[in-house]
Amino acid sequence: MKQLVYTVCSISQIPFALALGEDLQKYEPNTQFVIGLVDRLPSDLPTVAFPIISADELGLPFLSEMAEKYTVDELTRSLKPYFASFLEKKHQANKIIFLESQTQLFQSLSKTWEILDEYDIVLSPNITQQRNPNHPINEPTFLNAGLYNAGFWGYKPSMQANNFLTYWKERTKEKGYFDFCHGFGAEQLWLNFIPIFQENVYVQSEIGVHYHPYNWIENPLSIDENGSYVIAQSFPLHILQWQNLSLATQKGYFKNQIGLNESTLKTLKKLQSAYLTNVKKYKGFERFVPSMGKIDLKSSKNFLSSAIEKGCLKMIDWIEEFEAQ
Repeated sequence: MKQLVYTVCSISQIPFALALGEDLQKYEPNTQFVIGLVDRLPSDLPTVAFPIISADELGLPFLSEMAEKYTVDELTRSLKPYFASFLEKKHQANKIIFLESQTQLFQSLSKTWEILDEYDIVLSPNITQQRNPNHPINEPTFLNAGLYNAGFWGYKPSMQANNFLTYWKERTKEKGYFDFCHGFGAEQLWLNFIPIFQENVYVQSEIGVHYHPYNWIENPLSIDENGSYVIAQSFPLHILQWQNLSLATQKGYFKNQIGLNESTLKTLKKLQSAYLTNVKKYKGFERFVPSMGKIDLKSSKNFLSSAIEKGCLKMIDWIEEFEAQ
């Protein structure tokens, strides 16, 4: 039985994918890992230890149309189900798990593989507890962002899984963009319908399995007496997903984490710092600029705005260091 894990990223995110592959070699040494690249494969790309499949290889006649209308981020998200179908056939995989490139593993994926023995599709929820209506990440947030997290899911080839991927591909082809005012949340919001439209779907909501920015506030992260990371004092941390990390600044943003346990926040920041340092060892990719997808104008900053942001980040660092004393 061949198990496959894959990720999808833009060319500038390859170092994160390589770090994920490193974790998989440690915890899933017998599992095939593939990087789906939402770009053309440059001839001078540094040699890597894992196979890379470019978007061109998917053979999608409408790829150029998607690249013209979607930002780099939206295109990367929208091609997830297309890469799944392609890699399933190419590698004759019997079980497939997707992990976002900015993800760390602390345990094997054995629980999810076992679930796929019985179920056709596995999803991970964004929320498992009621939220304070005044919290920045409250329940209405997920009516926009989605109930399930597109950064971790899996399936085994079956009629139900095929229907799932077919539906998802049809939606992300035309409506895989962000437009919250009109009910579009890129690829993730469409997952809301999968447990309704498909049968034999398992929602893997066990504590510690998938720890991500949407659910950090639900349960504290700590280190036990053996030096292992645990959630809610006793549940082993399996998957830690980051979001919007930057190698250029060696920083990540902890937006809207008001009310997050102080000890958890400190632990996360230490983990993030060590993680970014590890990812940065993969050199030679910083010179590549994505050639597929539109550059988000909101993220394009002039000199003045960049200088202001840099000054603000320094001030935030100073405040956090002062408070930690």
